[in-house]
Amino acid sequence: MFFYKNLSKSLTALFALFMMMSSQVSLAETTPSNEHISFNVPWIRAMPPMVMSTAGYAEIHNSSHVADKLIRIWSPTINKIEIHQTKQVDGVFKMLPAENTTIPPKGKLVLQPGGYHLMLMGIKSSLVENENILINFEFERAGVVQMNFPIHKK
Repeated sequence: MFFYKNLSKSLTALFALFMMMSSQVSLAETTPSNEHISFNVPWIRAMPPMVMSTAGYAEIHNSSHVADKLIRIWSPTINKIEIHQTKQVDGVFKMLPAENTTIPPKGKLVLQPGGYHLMLMGIKSSLVENENILINFEFERAGVVQMNFPIHKK
């Protein structure tokens, strides 16, 4: 009887430990964390002072084993930011809002001239070369990731 009583207590404690550990694992999978999102070579194309829109570029990397969707982009110095894709439609190249901004597991979203890119519209003040523009990226899993984009003439 003593053996079964101690075994029962041990199994109960083991079960409680297992439940606690598994709940933390599932919590880690759903809690926003920007540890798996990183940016390489971010930059914004400098434009003449009266031009109110330009493009931004970067590589956005997802080091997680789970895809992460980009939900929203904003900046305090720009009225509207969207991801656009350059596509050929009826023989004419057009910049259209991107339909899929999900970064695959262990993958990246490349924002580059002639392809996917940030479209910055309604710039509130002149862009000065070598200054930075703060841009906020909100991801489904990572939450909000802030990134400074330097302004360059390239």
